[in-house]
Amino acid sequence: MDSSQHKAPGQHRFAEEICRMIVRPIVGLLLRNGLSFSRFSEICRSVYVDVAAKEFGLEGRRTNTSRIALLTGLSRTRVKQELDKLDAGQDQSSIDQVRPASRILMAWHADPDFLDKTGKPRVLTVEGGEHSFKDLYDKYSGKIAPMTAMLKELRNVGAVESLNGGKLRVISRTYVPRATDAGALKRVCMAVRDLTETGSYNLYRDEHLRARFERFATNQLIPANQLDEFTEFLNQEGQAFLERADNWLIGREADASSDDTVRVGVGVYQIAPWTVPDAGKNK
Repeated sequence: MDSSQHKAPGQHRFAEEICRMIVRPIVGLLLRNGLSFSRFSEICRSVYVDVAAKEFGLEGRRTNTSRIALLTGLSRTRVKQELDKLDAGQDQSSIDQVRPASRILMAWHADPDFLDKTGKPRVLTVEGGEHSFKDLYDKYSGKIAPMTAMLKELRNVGAVESLNGGKLRVISRTYVPRATDAGALKRVCMAVRDLTETGSYNLYRDEHLRARFERFATNQLIPANQLDEFTEFLNQEGQAFLERADNWLIGREADASSDDTVRVGVGVYQIAPWTVPDAGKNK
């Protein structure tokens, strides 16, 4: 029996609400960095099994396969497959799991039918002729989106450029909807992880353990024209606080990393009305 059957309907609905709340901004990050839903669902399945195995064991023991299946709703066969992959450190990606736009670009660089005599990607016509983008689209897109929409998207992200005479040249082998600074993206992901881990720890810690500091200050009646002033206030006060915290940490830093050292710190972030980044561009 699926363990979810023991939960009250209201608890299910609440869990779904908080899932949507947490996942929505994360999905925006993933879409802007080219991760397909199929790959995301595989990662989620793997993480479900990993967390259930490591964090839900009874009396300090590793969770067994049957209990993981009950917790996650996955079959024991699927759980074992995921555990084997985790133990082996296998990556589950393949060309068939990549979104159609990426498959088209990869094939344009790899399929002999679309390479010239030197092994480089051919310049293609849109339709007609011996080698066309339509041929590439028909072979690799799965026709999930119309060809015109696919081509428009590839042009918008700079992966394909139009030449004179209605021909097309491929620029990039990979499809990334938005160029993203890897360091900045990593900082955002670390902040999301740290905040979520602190909240989860406070909710589910043993009663004798001290809660981690977790506070916020918000107000729903601030005039919109005060947003810039509040941003400036945070830039000054928040930075000053972080510098004091950094000085405190540096003053207690060990000479070198060891088993006795841990990562600790504090994060400060601004709360403001959500707006879609670059709304209206690349349409």
